This record gives sequence, structure tokens and C-alpha cells, in this order.
Amino acid sequence: MLDLFNTYRVDAQHIASILLVLAIWRWGAGPERWLIGIFVATMVVPVHIFRVFDLGDAALGPYAWVWAIIDSLTAVAFIAVALKANRNYPLWIAGFQLVAIGAHIVSGLVDAVSPLAYAILAIGPSYCQLLLIFGGFVRHVRRRRRFGNYRAWRPVPRRRSLAQA
Repeated sequence: MLDLFNTYRVDAQHIASILLVLAIWRWGAGPERWLIGIFVATMVVPVHIFRVFDLGDAALGPYAWVWAIIDSLTAVAFIAVALKANRNYPLWIAGFQLVAIGAHIVSGLVDAVSPLAYAILAIGPSYCQLLLIFGGFVRHVRRRRRFGNYRAWRPVPRRRSLAQA
């Protein structure tokens, strides 16, 4: 059973991501759309690019540094959405991305890192992030049905002028 899971886990994650994109595009709001867009652009598309150009394993191969840069940019994007969104779950998504960044840092600093431990810490958070995006989307849909439309983003605080101070 574990071999079956390992054989199709990436494809299953990508199919689930695309189905979630379609659902969020129809019923989601701004934060959900941004989160799934960032997820697909940085965690699904690069895997297929690596496959098309036969560059080897994205996370463990000779181009692992590219994956580390992509994960770093992903962390910045997730943190930006988390700080602006009127939701709590994006903070968890950004936190899981920081775990992946930590795995890249440890891999760069330590000579011998177990490939399994590295894979779990660098790739594993994406599965949790996908589940969190799905859960946040479901909560958004339920909340909108129950209470109606609500603010998607946090309000921008107005700056006081010197005359008001």
C-alpha cells in the first residue's frame, strides 16, 4: 500500500491542486485565490518543468538550489498574503513554508543529511499546505453561506497627518 502511495503521491497532489484551483476560482475569495495560485505556480509547475527538461529530482538532485530559491520566494509570497488576509489559516501555510526553508538551510550547512529526513521536511509541508488551503476554502464557503459576504482583506490603517498629531 505504501509503494502505491509513493508511486502516485505527486500526481495525486497535482490533480487535487488543479481541482481545488477550479473550485476556488468559482467560489473562493481573494486570499484563497492568491494562496492556491502561489501554490500551483511554485509547487506544481516547477515539478513539471523539471520533468519536461529531464533535470532529475527537483528537491534532491543537482538543481536543489533552484528548489531552495523557489521555496524562499514562496515563503515571502505566503507571508505577504498571511499578513494581509482576513483569515487565520494563511499564517499556518506560511509557517509550514518556513519549515521547508529550514530544511534547505540545514541541508546547506550540514555535510551529511538523511535524504528521507530532508524529503520529509522539504516536501512534506506542501501536503499540509494543500490540506490547509482546502480547509480554509471550505470554511470560507460555509461562512459566506451562513453570514453573507465579509471582508477578504484586513483594512489598511490610515496614517495620521502631522496636523492631527
